[in-house]
Amino acid sequence: MSDETPQSVGRRRRIRWSSPTVRISLTVLALISATALVLLSPLALRAFGPSGPGSDRDWQRVGNIAQAYGAASALIAGLALVGVGASLFLQARESKANREQGVRTAHTELIRMAMTDPDLMACWGRLDGNASVTARRQHLYLNLVLSHWEMMFELGTLPEEHLRQGADSVFGTEPGRAFWAVSGEARRLASGTRRGRRFHAVVEGRYRAAVTRHTTS
Repeated sequence: MSDETPQSVGRRRRIRWSSPTVRISLTVLALISATALVLLSPLALRAFGPSGPGSDRDWQRVGNIAQAYGAASALIAGLALVGVGASLFLQARESKANREQGVRTAHTELIRMAMTDPDLMACWGRLDGNASVTARRQHLYLNLVLSHWEMMFELGTLPEEHLRQGADSVFGTEPGRAFWAVSGEARRLASGTRRGRRFHAVVEGRYRAAVTRHTTS
């Protein structure tokens, strides 16, 4: 039996219907329907067209009307093609975002498992083998924190000023500086988006500033 309540099902359905892909798909369907109606309009005119004496002149008038419809149908067909292209682009982007979210979720779960089990923690091997369990747990926790910040920054929900403040706070501690000294370069090389590269540039700048303040104090 499902644990979902009617309210949660309703919210899920509203979210699904309000997604950009659904809106684009409905728009494309409407444009295609309109194009079909325009293209079939001459047949409708023929079905209800004139017959009998003098009908040749009337059919010429019907032909002129059909030619006028042709220009409109070409415009609507072009809009439909643009809509199809936009729909495919949004679907591809949404699919990529879902895959990335799945990878990040799995990565987070692996780190959490290691944080609660010293035997699993030793498998990561990012720190000196003589590092204490506390140092290793701090390293893994900071990895989660920075990954969360990076995701928020890429989504645009973490302003750059707030990122700077958070980085200054983390790198004001010895565990924070030790974490970035070990992992900063690898994280920077793994970033594959413009926003991701900007994120690591900002964090690296705050790290270097923190190191300078620490060594001169």
